[in-house]
Amino acid sequence: MPNEHEISELAYYLWVSEGKPSGQSDRHWKIATKMAREQEDRHITSKSSTDPSEAKGTTEPAQPDQT
Repeated sequence: MPNEHEISELAYYLWVSEGKPSGQSDRHWKIATKMAREQEDRHITSKSSTDPSEAKGTTEPAQPDQT
């Protein structure tokens, strides 16, 4: 779960990017919460697949053509 500081920062940047409109704090907070959760999900997913034994492809550099 994202922390309140992360959500607050995202909500602030949303507010600024929209020209600092009045009365939109709840909407910005909801959007920021969703964005923070999505970022966290992507981070967790990318961390779980960093095991080098799961790497695909060759591990040796390509050799130049000797012909």
